[in-house]
Amino acid sequence: MTSRHPVNEHHMTLMERMKILSEGTKYDSCNQSAVCHAFGPDGRCIQLYKTLLTNTCSGECTYCPNRCGRHSTKASLTPEEITKITWSFYRKNAIEGLFLSSGVIGDAERTAEKQLEVAKLLRSQGFTGYIHMRVMPGTPLYLLEEIADYANKFGVNAETTSSVNYSEICPNFDYKSDVLQRLKWTRDLINKKRKEIGYGGRIVGANDTQFVVGALSEPDRDIVRTVDKFMDKYELRRPYFMSFDPVPSTPLENIPSSPKWREIRLYQTSYLLKDYGLKAFDFDAVYDDNGFLLDTDPKMLLAQSNPERFPVDINSASMGDLLLVPGIGPVGANRIIRSRPVSSEKELMRMGVVISRARPFIEINGNRQTNLFSFTEAS
Repeated sequence: MTSRHPVNEHHMTLMERMKILSEGTKYDSCNQSAVCHAFGPDGRCIQLYKTLLTNTCSGECTYCPNRCGRHSTKASLTPEEITKITWSFYRKNAIEGLFLSSGVIGDAERTAEKQLEVAKLLRSQGFTGYIHMRVMPGTPLYLLEEIADYANKFGVNAETTSSVNYSEICPNFDYKSDVLQRLKWTRDLINKKRKEIGYGGRIVGANDTQFVVGALSEPDRDIVRTVDKFMDKYELRRPYFMSFDPVPSTPLENIPSSPKWREIRLYQTSYLLKDYGLKAFDFDAVYDDNGFLLDTDPKMLLAQSNPERFPVDINSASMGDLLLVPGIGPVGANRIIRSRPVSSEKELMRMGVVISRARPFIEINGNRQTNLFSFTEAS
């Protein structure tokens, strides 16, 4: 939202401010609405009230609608207001928790103090719901340690894949010290909290971060390699990807939008890294000549590019080989192994296997099945 004469926030209603601050979370992990869907630490999809503390920001990130100096309608909510709104949604069973981010209020330390104030207020009032905080680059360790006492999940956005790229789009911060160091501290604090005995029954989430896709010319290959590295080094479990859309009155206003399908393919690739045991180099065969993913399911492309690995026999294949088959996920592969011997595709369908995708890549006891009831000899 832009305006030559921005509305004074003191003249806005609470609902108007809530709308502006929910829309201002565009580059924070889920869609622009007050209630958004996210994945909790137990893997369930949950609903969260998502808001910024304020969309006033001292940062100059080149893609961001809230960047310093951009003329737009500014709004803020006090910690007390956010606490009250969260309780209101929570008591109506509209949400299971809060996702809290913010523009940089002067510096990262002051911003984190305000975020922490919200979490403390909620917990002191008996709130047992989920709290996810998106902290600012450069947040001091002592505040991260306090945040870990109250939040279920917290993390800092990486946005891109290297120091050079980061300095181009986020000139106020340093990639290595303000981002990577915080990812390391977050990893260590999460592990520490998980080891504490009797930790109030609160589930502590895994390390997460986010990449803005398309603001720079970096190829998908670089993003996938960075995600893989972060999974090994920082125990990253949940990378988020947000498609770039140009914002008027920002330095990148003339850069074209990134296609939504690119974000989707990166998510699919990240699941293959996280849940299927693949590594970044496994995808080298599926990029185009410039290192970008195609608008095709990457798992299907991987299978098609490795014909020597197929078909796999359902009754003798290892877990790793089953997971390479399109249409078979971790749940289905586990069910197959627990239920073997399997005698038909019909059984596989009951286990959650997508037969139309899996059929070209499997056999059952050396035979290929062409439909639910008839087999042909494997060639």
